[in-house]
Amino acid sequence: MIRFLLILSFICFAQLAVFAEDVDFWDEPVKIDNAAKSQEKAVTDQEFNKVLNLFKKKQTAKEEKKKKKMGTPMNPDIENQPDMKILNNLYDSYPTLMVPVTLVTTDRQKIEPGYYRVMSVKKPEQCFINFYQGNSLIAKVKAVETENDYGQKTLNYVKIITEQDNKAKIIYGDLDCNLETTVEIN
Repeated sequence: MIRFLLILSFICFAQLAVFAEDVDFWDEPVKIDNAAKSQEKAVTDQEFNKVLNLFKKKQTAKEEKKKKKMGTPMNPDIENQPDMKILNNLYDSYPTLMVPVTLVTTDRQKIEPGYYRVMSVKKPEQCFINFYQGNSLIAKVKAVETENDYGQKTLNYVKIITEQDNKAKIIYGDLDCNLETTVEIN
């Protein structure tokens, strides 16, 4: 019985050795590396600088494209004034408000804690403060237009001012209007 097992194991190992010998698996990576090394060549400083300049040109073209605006201004000198740079960037970023507690509007809409991009909507009969998360309108709050800017030093602002334990005032200002509204703290 032991002889039978020894002969069987010998036959199995002999077949594995033949199988491993038939496959040229271990030599394949060496052939690939040799082929890659035969194609290598030294890069001169001129070639390197040429490619580097090409990448720099592409990057400056991208930057110029970002800076380029649609249409041409009627008075190009106006864009170089420092005040115009502030006005150009004004509507690119709306103010963000961090709401630490749940707020309830007069229409019983809930504004959950989180970060909101705030924008104003001014209609002839009513003004609104819109709260956005991403592109989703979360709440539309009725507001009253006021001349008071609450001593804010920027043109575009939004802030929560606590009035009582259960009431807060939201103030909002931009180039078009100053708005305020009162909400309940839940």
